[in-house]
Amino acid sequence: MSQKTRLSVLAFAGLMLSTAPLVAQNDTGLGTQPAAEAEAFEMTWSDPAFGEIANMLIGSWQTTSPVAQMDDEGTSSNVIMSFGPAKLSSLPNALYVETARADSPDQPYRAAFLQFYRRQGAIRMRTLEVRDQNNPINNLLIGMWALPSFIPDIPRDAMIATLDMEFTKTSDGWVGETPYPYPTAIGGATEMTSRMKVSEGRVETADRGLNADGNIVWGAGQGGNYTFEPVDAPFTLETNDLGVMMLTLRDEPSPEPTDGDTVAFSYTGWVTSGQLFDTSRRQGGRPYQYTLPANAIEGWNLATAGMSEGDWKKFIVPSDLGYGPSSAAGGRITPHSTLIFEAELVGVRQASDN
Repeated sequence: MSQKTRLSVLAFAGLMLSTAPLVAQNDTGLGTQPAAEAEAFEMTWSDPAFGEIANMLIGSWQTTSPVAQMDDEGTSSNVIMSFGPAKLSSLPNALYVETARADSPDQPYRAAFLQFYRRQGAIRMRTLEVRDQNNPINNLLIGMWALPSFIPDIPRDAMIATLDMEFTKTSDGWVGETPYPYPTAIGGATEMTSRMKVSEGRVETADRGLNADGNIVWGAGQGGNYTFEPVDAPFTLETNDLGVMMLTLRDEPSPEPTDGDTVAFSYTGWVTSGQLFDTSRRQGGRPYQYTLPANAIEGWNLATAGMSEGDWKKFIVPSDLGYGPSSAAGGRITPHSTLIFEAELVGVRQASDN
């Protein structure tokens, strides 16, 4: 038995079959009505200048050189930022952005909403983050800049504003700067400033943490900045013929399990309002385990087909491939609900080891 297989078998020790609401029902009905395409998402900006800045940012950007990371190892890596529009009823004119190491884009170390507004005629961009960092909505949001139609309508009072930048027009784009230093406790700093220059095909940022003496303790040095250039999106998005939209957050080069193998998924499921209906990730929870082929709702079967150990996907299941006219999960899934899942294949036990 290989070391990898041995670890996979050990991972299954003591696991129990989840009672998650994924078991197929007779009345799901396989429809062909597709889910809304992310590419069809349209954002309306109340001010042409807001749209100009936002449309220059939307997409993925990577630093042109490695950036020092604030970790115990003192490592450096390229950084990737991805922006997408966010249509929230209590937060108009907004973008959603994730920032991560380029070698692990599925683990953003910062996620925020950026709202454009005017203050005394000047254009400002406010950064807001979900107030409760343990809120499962943060897990739902990972990668959703690529699926803006399915960003839930998070209320404004669930967020906390962190800073503003005031933007002015330049000959080739826009420059935004914090109007004054903001308090922080990150990395030994007592306050921070931020600057962003946006032009066609180029973004420059300069976040700086300052200590009580006003000295820079992290971020870009005096007069320096980090330069970002456009890159391909770090995640792949595809929609099958039945309308299941699949966003691959992580794709490992492991062999695919086959019929007779037992698989275990850590997962969470939401309806499109952002209401969580089930998760295996709660404390003490157990992965959803079954032997292939699965007896689950058709949308789950289609989205997880071909996943190998270590893969992680987010996928949108239209009602006809979920529970159709039925309710489920104690009423948390109402009839005709579109479902959002994140699913990570955490273990595979081959049929020969059963």
